[in-house]
Amino acid sequence: MTETPAAATPPEAPRLFLIDGYALIYRAFFALISRPLRTGRGENTSAAWGVVHFLNRLVATHRPEYLAWVNDSGMSFRTEAYPEYKATREKLTDELADDFATGMERIRALLEAFRVPQLAMAGYEADDVIGALARKGTDAGLNVVVVSGDKDFHQLVRPGVWLLNPGRGGPAAIDEQWVSTANGSQRLGVPPERTVDYLALVGDTSDNVPGVKGIGDKGAQALIHEFGALEDILANVEKIKAKRPREALMAQEREARLSKQLVTIQTELDAPFDLDAMRLREPDRERLKQLYVELEFHTLAREAGAAVAAAAAAGTAADGGRDDISFDFGANVGEVPGAAPAAPKVALRYETVDTVQALERFVARARKAAAGGGSIAVDTETVMEPGAPVKVDPLRSRLVSLSFALAPGEAYYLPLAHRAHRPEQTDAFAASEPTAEDPDKLPTDAPPDSDGSADADGRGGSQTRPKAKKKPAAPKVPEPTGIAGRMLAERAYPVKNLPALDSPEMRPLVALLEDAAVGKTLQNAKYDVLALRQAGVALRGVDFDTMLASYVLDPGRRSHGLDMLALEFLDHSMTSYEDLCGRGRTQLPFDVVPIEAARDYSCEDADMTLRLRRHFEPQLEQAGLLDLFRTMEVPLVDVLADMEAAGIAIDAAHFASLKERFRAERERLEQEIYREAGVEFNINSNLQLRQVLFEKLELPVKKRTATGPSTDVFVLQELADEGHAIPQLLMEYRELFKLEGTYLEALPALVNPHTGRIHTSFNQTVAQTGRLSSSDPNLQNIPIRRALGRDIRRGFVPRKGWQLFSADYSQIELRLLAHFSEDPAFVEAFRSGGDIHRQTASIIFGVPLGEVTSEMRDRAKTINFATIYGIGPFALSRQLKITNAEARAFIDTYFERFQGVKRYLETRVEFAKQHGYVETLFKRRRYVPELKERNFNIRAFGERVAQNAPIQGSAADLIKLAMIRIHAALGESRADARMLLQVHDELVFEVPAPDVAALAALVKREMEGAAALSVPLLVETGAGDNWLEAK
Repeated sequence: MTETPAAATPPEAPRLFLIDGYALIYRAFFALISRPLRTGRGENTSAAWGVVHFLNRLVATHRPEYLAWVNDSGMSFRTEAYPEYKATREKLTDELADDFATGMERIRALLEAFRVPQLAMAGYEADDVIGALARKGTDAGLNVVVVSGDKDFHQLVRPGVWLLNPGRGGPAAIDEQWVSTANGSQRLGVPPERTVDYLALVGDTSDNVPGVKGIGDKGAQALIHEFGALEDILANVEKIKAKRPREALMAQEREARLSKQLVTIQTELDAPFDLDAMRLREPDRERLKQLYVELEFHTLAREAGAAVAAAAAAGTAADGGRDDISFDFGANVGEVPGAAPAAPKVALRYETVDTVQALERFVARARKAAAGGGSIAVDTETVMEPGAPVKVDPLRSRLVSLSFALAPGEAYYLPLAHRAHRPEQTDAFAASEPTAEDPDKLPTDAPPDSDGSADADGRGGSQTRPKAKKKPAAPKVPEPTGIAGRMLAERAYPVKNLPALDSPEMRPLVALLEDAAVGKTLQNAKYDVLALRQAGVALRGVDFDTMLASYVLDPGRRSHGLDMLALEFLDHSMTSYEDLCGRGRTQLPFDVVPIEAARDYSCEDADMTLRLRRHFEPQLEQAGLLDLFRTMEVPLVDVLADMEAAGIAIDAAHFASLKERFRAERERLEQEIYREAGVEFNINSNLQLRQVLFEKLELPVKKRTATGPSTDVFVLQELADEGHAIPQLLMEYRELFKLEGTYLEALPALVNPHTGRIHTSFNQTVAQTGRLSSSDPNLQNIPIRRALGRDIRRGFVPRKGWQLFSADYSQIELRLLAHFSEDPAFVEAFRSGGDIHRQTASIIFGVPLGEVTSEMRDRAKTINFATIYGIGPFALSRQLKITNAEARAFIDTYFERFQGVKRYLETRVEFAKQHGYVETLFKRRRYVPELKERNFNIRAFGERVAQNAPIQGSAADLIKLAMIRIHAALGESRADARMLLQVHDELVFEVPAPDVAALAALVKREMEGAAALSVPLLVETGAGDNWLEAK
C-alpha cells in the first residue's frame, strides 16, 4: 500500500516571504486576456488588479513579518548557454505588449506604495535571486516561504524553506497549497533535492528545456529512485534494463547535462539582503488611494481612503511612517465609525430637525443661505417597495427622509418615515423586502444590474436577498454588521418623525422645495426629482447636479458617483451604505437605521454635494463648458423626469402571442442548425459550437481567442459570406435568443403595477459621446430589420383614443458632416433637397443623377456612413463584398470628389493631438488619450474617435436641445401631448388623435429650428396606433 505523504505544516514566525513576481504578473495578465479589465480611457488594468488582490489576500491571510517581490532582469546566463531557452513562448502582439508594459509600470508604482521592496539582479532570473535570498534567510534564522506555483522551486524545499502555491480563484479555483519536506515529493514523485535531476530528464516545455526525449514522468521517477542524481544515472547507463531510456540517455547525454544546468537555481549569488528593508511596513495609503482612483479600482480606493481617514482620526501618519504588520493593505479595512467626518478641513454641524418649531427655523436659515444667488444642497433617502424588479426605481420607492446642506460642514436631517426596529425585522426584510439604495453613489445615473454587486451608492457590496424559507425553525439571529446593526444590538432607539409632507405644518418645507427662486444643488438630481414627485412634491430650482458636472468635465471618467468624487477631489472618504446598514442577511433597511446614524450618513451626502459644486463650477467656467452645462444638461433633468414618469404602455396580449411565435421560430431554427450540423448539440455552448464548426464540419478558423477558435458575430458573418449555411442560421438564432430574453420576457415583468406602464430610465452620464442611453428596459437597441424585431415595436401602444407620434431627424450625422466640412458638393447635395445617397453616387461615380443604379446608391450610402465612423478599406470591403483594393480605390475616389470632407477629418485629428480633445457644435468635449498610445491600433482608434465624436456628439446635443425646446413649448401651449421616449435621433410622443397635426407642426418647428446649420435640418414624422406604425 502506498503511504500518503503528510501534509505540510506552515512555518512559524519569523518568516520571510519571497514572491516570484513575474510569474504572478503574467498569470494575472493572461487570466483575463479574452475580456481584459480596462479603464474608461482604455488602459488595461488586468495585471494590476490581479497583483493588488493577490497581495491583499496574502498579507491578510498570512501576516508575514518580512516580504519581498522578486523579478527577472533581462536576458539570463541560461540564454547564453542555450539560445533556444524559452524561445517557444508565444510572442505578444504589439497591442498586448504595450498593455503589458503599461501594466508593469503600474505594478511598480503600486509596489512602491505598498512599500514592498522589488529585487532583481542583472543577468539572472527571479528563481536565482529567490534561491540566494532563501539561503541567506535561513542563515539569518528565518523561515523562508517561496510564493510561486512553479515546480522548479521544489528544489529549494528543505528544512527552513517552504513553498507556497498561491492557488487561484474563478470557476476553476484552486486552494493555496503548502509544500515542505513532509510532502515535497508529492507533486513530482521525487524528493525535493532530486527535482533538478527529474526536470533534466523530462524537460520543461514552457521554458523549452530539452530534457531527454523518450523519458517521461514515470521513467524519470524510476531512474532516480534506482540510481539517484543525473550524474549517477549517466554513470550507470549500461545497467538500465529498459531499452528505450537506456538508448535515449546514451544518445542525449549532452542534452541531459545541459538541461540540468538550465533548471538548476543558482543559490550562491551574492544577492542584496537588507532584512530591515524587507520588513512588512504600513503602506503609503495616500499614494495607494491616488493609484486606485487612476486605475478605477473604486472599492479599493474607498477602502484606502477610509484607512487614510482612520489614520488621521487616530493621529498617525498615512504615508507608511511606522511598521504595522497587522495592516491588511485595504483588503478588509471594514467600518471606521467616526473616521469619515475627521477628514474634512471644516468643523461639522449635522443637526436633526424633528419638530415643527425646529423646521420653521431651518426653513428660514435655508432661505437666507440661498438668498442673493446662493444654492442649497438637497438629498433624499428612500426605500424600495416590496417586489420591485429593479434595484433602483424612484417611481417604486418610499421617501424616508430629506437632508440639506446650507454651507460646508453645515447640514440638516429631516426624518419623515423612520420606523422602530424589531429584531425579527432583519430576517423578514431579507426574505421579502427590497434593499434600500442610495443613487447618489452610483457610478453613473444608470441603475445597477438587478443582480449586480454594487449598491446604488456606487459604494460597492452585494444587495442580493436570500430566498424566504417557508417554515423557518427557530432561526438563528446572525451577528449584526454595520454601524446601525451594532447600535441596535446594544439598545433600542426612539423614532421621532416630522409630520407628513402633505400636512399643514409642512407647508413651509414644501414651499421651499417647490420655489424655483431657491437654487438647489443635487447629485443625480433626476432621482430626487422623481422620488419627491412620488411624495407629492414638485422639486423646482435645480441649478446644479454634481454628477452631471463631473460628466461634462470628463465624460470618459468611469465613475461619477458621489463617494468617488469626494475621495478624488475633496480627499474625503465617505461612509458606504454597507458600512451603515451591514451586509447580507443582517443588512437593515434605511428606515430602521437609528436617526442619529442616518443623519450623519445623509447629511454627509448633502455636505459633499455642496462642496463638490464649489469645486466643479470654476472648472466648468474655466473650460468653457458652463454654458453647455446650464443650458442643456441641467434643464434636461426635468424633461427626462417627466418622460420617465409618463412611461409607455405595452399590449400584454400581443407580447404573450409574440413570445409563442418567437419560441416556434427559435425551435425551427434549432432543427435547421441540427440538420446542417448533422448532430444535435447545445447551441449556446461555445465549446460544443467550436467542435461542430471547426472539427466536425471543418470550417476555416478565422480568429482565435485564449480559449480556442472564435465564434463571434464577425467570424460567423465572414463564414456566411463565404457561402456556408450554418453560420447564417446561428446568427439568426442568436438574435432571436437575445430578443426573447431582453424584451419578450423582461418587458412584461417591468410593467409598474401602479400605472400599468413601463417606465424606462434615461441616463445622461453613460455614453462618452453625449448621447442618452436607457435602461430597465433598454429601448435603444430594438432591431427593426427583421419582421420579428419590428413586431416588438408593434407591442408599444398609446392609451385608448390616443396615438403614438414619432419624429426622427433625417440623416442628421451626414448633415452635420456637410456643415462642419463646408464641402461645396456635399453642402449642395443637401440644399437641393434630393436623395443624398443618390446624389453622392452621382458625384463619386461621375454619372448623371438619372443613371444612378440601386447598387451605386447602396454603395454610396455605405461609404457615406463609413466616412463618419472612420471605416477603413478592410471593413468597407467586407460590407460591400468587394476586394480590399477595390474598397481602397472607392475611398480614394470619394475623398477626391469630396476634398472638403477629407480636410475636415484630418483637421479634427490634428486638433485632438494638439489639445487632447475634440469639440461638438455646442463645445462638448471628448478627450482622446488614445492618440498618445504607442500601439498603432489604439492610435488608429483614437483617430477614428477624433473624426467621429464631433459629429455624433453634435447629433446628441441637437436632440437634447430639441427635447428641451419641445418640453417648454408643450408646457406653454398646455397641450395634452406628452413626450415618452428618445431613441437615437427619434422622439416618441403620445397624443390625442385629434391633436396629431398640431403636435406635428410644433415638433417639426422646434426640432428643425434647434440649430442654424449651413444645410437644412429635416425631420420625418408619422403617427399610428403603435410604435411601429408611427415610425
